Amino acid sequence: MDPAVVHGACRAAGIDPADVLGTRLVGGGCVNEGLKVRTRGGDVFLKWNAKAGHRFFQVEAEGLEALAACGAVRIPAVLAHSRESDPVAWILLEWIEEAAPNEDSWRRLGAELAALHRCSEGDGRYGWHADNVIGSLPQPNRWNVDWGDFWAERRIRPLARELAGRGTVSSRQLDTIETAADLAGELLTAAAEADGPSLLHGDLWSGNVLFARTRDGPHRGSAEPVLIDPAVYVGHREVDLAMTRLFGGFPRSFYQGHDEAWPRQPDHERRRPAYELYPLLVHARLFGGGYAGAAVRAAQAMQVGGR
Repeated sequence: MDPAVVHGACRAAGIDPADVLGTRLVGGGCVNEGLKVRTRGGDVFLKWNAKAGHRFFQVEAEGLEALAACGAVRIPAVLAHSRESDPVAWILLEWIEEAAPNEDSWRRLGAELAALHRCSEGDGRYGWHADNVIGSLPQPNRWNVDWGDFWAERRIRPLARELAGRGTVSSRQLDTIETAADLAGELLTAAAEADGPSLLHGDLWSGNVLFARTRDGPHRGSAEPVLIDPAVYVGHREVDLAMTRLFGGFPRSFYQGHDEAWPRQPDHERRRPAYELYPLLVHARLFGGGYAGAAVRAAQAMQVGGR
């Protein structure tokens, strides 16, 4: 990493570059590069992407700040992000010193996610004030009063049709996904209206959860949950819950903590394939492999659930 970029990021956050003591490469996720920056005032995390535009991290900063404003779950503080004049796109965040979670940590995350989902914006509508990204893909978020229509037209159809155009799914497979999208209103809207719109993390798999040593309070001594890398918008809370079942899954204690705070509707399993379909399409677009087949199977299961 160019030291000039590190120093520029520190200056933007009000940190004197002379106070930088050293740097170390760390993981930046599936898409970005990461650097731990040691300073006299404490460690910070610099994430960058030489292939991304500056809006890429601007929308991440907006999402993190929206989640943090709810006060429900710990979110890394945004210290600064790049501008058009910077040579590469970057974001500078609070450094999270990780600790091993126990059952109480996961139960706490479940309860805090329920509290986050009580937070909303948009006057009863679904979407977000601007488009953003999920992974490295564009995520359209234009407001819609109809949740089923939003899910079909902003989430399922655009990606399915793009995958068909790339040859990742066949025309027959596309027909299966399109038929499933036709059922979104019948299958999803009533449950979403019963729960009400929720502020969503939007990309809630296990890789986007960290645990840090508890600083104070009743959970002192256990690890504190921290959410990172969101794809924020307002939607049905079951979107986040469904994604926790994919890509490794969350332990039972997470769902116990969640349901003690805000029980899921009894028929939530009927809707889970519909909410898994979107992240599977995202993964099919990003990584190929078997994700396209998994997406088609989710679409087939969605049709069963919609009957």
